[in-house]
Amino acid sequence: MRHTHVLPFAIILLATFLTLSCEKQAQTKPSAGCPDTPPVYENATGEFDPIAVPNEAVPCGEISLWGAAMPRSLNMWQDYNSFSVSVISMLFEPLAELHATENRPVGVLASSWEISPDGMSYSFEIDSRAKWSDGKPVTAYDVQFYYDVIMDPKNLTPIFKVGLSRLERPEVQDSLHFTVKAIDPHWGNFWEAAGMVAFPKHIWENADFNSIRFEFPVISGPYEIKQMKIDRSLELARRADWWGRQKNYNAGKYNFNKITYRFMEDRNKALEALKKGDFDAYPIYTSSIWINQTDFDAVKKGYVLKNRVFNQEPKGFQGFALNLRRDKFNDVRVRKALSLLLDRELMNEKFMFNQYFLLNTYYPSLWEGNRNPNAPLYLYAPDSARKLFEEAGYTVNAQGKLTGKDGKQFELTFLNHAEDVRHTTKFQEDLKAVGIEAKIETVSLSTFRQRIDEANFDLCWIAWGAGRLSDPEASWHSKTANDRGTNNVPGLQDSIIDSLIEAQKTEQDLNIRNEILKKLDIRLTEIIPYILLWQSENNKILHWNRFGYPKSLYGKYNREEAIPVYWWLDPKKAAILQAAQKNGEILPIPEEDVI
Repeated sequence: MRHTHVLPFAIILLATFLTLSCEKQAQTKPSAGCPDTPPVYENATGEFDPIAVPNEAVPCGEISLWGAAMPRSLNMWQDYNSFSVSVISMLFEPLAELHATENRPVGVLASSWEISPDGMSYSFEIDSRAKWSDGKPVTAYDVQFYYDVIMDPKNLTPIFKVGLSRLERPEVQDSLHFTVKAIDPHWGNFWEAAGMVAFPKHIWENADFNSIRFEFPVISGPYEIKQMKIDRSLELARRADWWGRQKNYNAGKYNFNKITYRFMEDRNKALEALKKGDFDAYPIYTSSIWINQTDFDAVKKGYVLKNRVFNQEPKGFQGFALNLRRDKFNDVRVRKALSLLLDRELMNEKFMFNQYFLLNTYYPSLWEGNRNPNAPLYLYAPDSARKLFEEAGYTVNAQGKLTGKDGKQFELTFLNHAEDVRHTTKFQEDLKAVGIEAKIETVSLSTFRQRIDEANFDLCWIAWGAGRLSDPEASWHSKTANDRGTNNVPGLQDSIIDSLIEAQKTEQDLNIRNEILKKLDIRLTEIIPYILLWQSENNKILHWNRFGYPKSLYGKYNREEAIPVYWWLDPKKAAILQAAQKNGEILPIPEEDVI
């Protein structure tokens, strides 16, 4: 996979007559035109992806998926979000990517590479078969152009500048060969170089990259954008002429002729759309929906399958980011007091049916049981919070308001874009009980992201994914604190954190780097840049029983972004489902948990 990995929730009832009519509508998914056997590409070369099922997967049909809220842009280099990353990974290709099950590189655009003995220089050869969708060859100059675009000061690509700034501009020897030299030693230098993407220089050379949002007329990947309806849907079409089918690693992958993402932020409406057949698969991120609303008739009959997926996907974190650029959060006792006023245990029980574990770490996957043994687990303790505020110089005035030494009231504003504000409202109530005036400001998703980019907020709920090879620099280094669009959303600046980031840069041993990350995690829990929330041990999904997929459903490290990559429409399953719906028959229901 070429991507990783990450927001709050809601609840509604469905009338019986609607359920029946929805299931009737859901019978007509086409499977005509599917070949009887998987295709064979006789001239394909290289190793196979161990997750894919090339002896079963057939290229045909279509799938409709939930796209959540429409992003501000599909240009992931400017608007980095999980949806845009997933889409772009099917349009553009890097030089190499992480193997599906092992921590080693697999060539994508690059057919080969060499690393100098000192580990500071990387020479790549572009696969001579690689072609753009307009038929022109992908060249070394296209990769060099990517570097130029990302590093151009006028382009809003701060997240990607962090890593590329460690590399010199690629030196092109000829159309297929180039060399990248590292400026300073770093374990991730090769991965940064290998992760460079080819941009179509012959198309974009005179374009304003900041204005490229939804139109990508020339691409090199397995899909192209067929249609984009603003705030409604995105349709991708499978490219019959994709050069990548000459690589065995792509056998059994990218099977759907059409992929449609429908944008719908309300998660209850999305569930109704699945029941109606407007979505073929729907990942569930709301516990109340999973517990209370996923045993409808189609599930009981085996028409819609319900799965919890347990795999080795690295776990990220979520929490309320505190804008440390603002004076009100300067005192760590204030940040700790706010953490003690968040009643996570009650929320987990009342709103989420104890489906989550409470976080006390920013890197759950580093620790046994996802718990940092060296950090406190903050539980609701309003009396302790009051004491901390008092130690920090705050008092409660005659009107019951918490005020500082300057007489100003302590006030907070939660920047929010979600419809479900149950958790934030409960937090707001508990803050009010100790004299803190807290407001919830709800804005559109695009405005939310713009405000985050501009660091114009007090607190905001953010969920972060995690990668298999973690480099903390972009998220936590002081030099990124005031960059527009930074991943360092709180604006953290700490010399100890910086020194730990510097220490891990030159360490090639992953186990030793993880030990450094543990020290960094401990320091983060001391600083409290986020009021940490919770995380899930599994990924939940509903999907219509007409698809084939790997035994592990998502693979070793993935979540639902694996669906358009590894799944396929199974004509036999589709026919069985249609007959069962017509005759009112019950289909066998497999195990819910996939491990």
